[in-house]
Amino acid sequence: MTPLKQILLKEIAENGPMTLADYMQRALADPTHGYYMQRRPFGATGADGGDFITAPEVSQMFGELIGAWLADLWMRMNQPSPFCLAELGPGRGTLMADILRAANVLPAFSNAVQVHFVETSAALRATQKQLVPDAVWHDTAATLPAMPTLIIGNEFFDALPIQQYRKQINGWSPIVVTAEDDCLALADGENGAAPFSDALAACLPDVRQGDIVESAPMVEAAMQIAAQHIAAHGGAALLIDYGHAAPACGDSFQAMRGHEFTDPLAEPGLADLTAHVNFPLLAHIAERAGLTAAPIVEQGRFLEALGLSLRAQQLMQLSPGREMDIQTERHRLAAPQEMGSLFKVLGVAHKDMPMLAGFLPEAI
Repeated sequence: MTPLKQILLKEIAENGPMTLADYMQRALADPTHGYYMQRRPFGATGADGGDFITAPEVSQMFGELIGAWLADLWMRMNQPSPFCLAELGPGRGTLMADILRAANVLPAFSNAVQVHFVETSAALRATQKQLVPDAVWHDTAATLPAMPTLIIGNEFFDALPIQQYRKQINGWSPIVVTAEDDCLALADGENGAAPFSDALAACLPDVRQGDIVESAPMVEAAMQIAAQHIAAHGGAALLIDYGHAAPACGDSFQAMRGHEFTDPLAEPGLADLTAHVNFPLLAHIAERAGLTAAPIVEQGRFLEALGLSLRAQQLMQLSPGREMDIQTERHRLAAPQEMGSLFKVLGVAHKDMPMLAGFLPEAI
């Protein structure tokens, strides 16, 4: 039994069930025992200590293409100098390091950029500093500098806590975490009125009795902060995560440990807890802030529109003997049965920004 599980069982015994959102927040961000506070979650295999791998860790091609996308957009937005390049939840710093390396072909971009990371984990900050030593760190995007800003968020929103509600005949039941025989378990709480924000309510499909709706106030707040910053200072955001591109209901709460799915209640603090991202909600929040939102596209189609296959061919010519590895990396990033379809891409921008590349109709 993990130390955090012992603590939560004691708290539930004394105070009653806790909401699913509170459980996720404690499991991920408890100052002493939280998953992101004590573990280094990234790794190609469970054997090297990692629990999952993100696209930048799969292949340098991912960051290189995003870097080219950013450099192109910066050129077309009249090359503001200085400008803020901010990453939400930058992991080990791999994505930003690849972005900056790719953008070195444009010296003016490199001279103008100021890198800012939004990261709360001290352990991850230390790792990021090794790859991107000149970055500035923030606990929230609310403290980003007042200048034109390009924001990148890759697998950021999926790690923010959610709260589930089940539709009942006479209202909504919040999903809570309770204790049964020294085990944590999910249960329906007391019925109440619809607890959703106006933004989420506007993005819901028809809901029937028994359906589960996932609310994510921290996701909404983070998106609102980012959107308001861009609306005030100019720029754009590129958001990549796994989730749904159309309004949807259902239970997406899950846990990963050692690259395998596991019981999200079994070992709080030792497993990564996530939920699918509601991309229509993110787009809606951006539009309410006055931004324009490009059509939501699948990651595979977006990367192919940016030249993934061409870049793979170039790398194979430059690296004889690695052809199979590079093909495998490209497949994992873009194939429908891999990251290609599960992961979605949303681009939002200030109303005065040029059109965002990769979101044209032929890329959809």
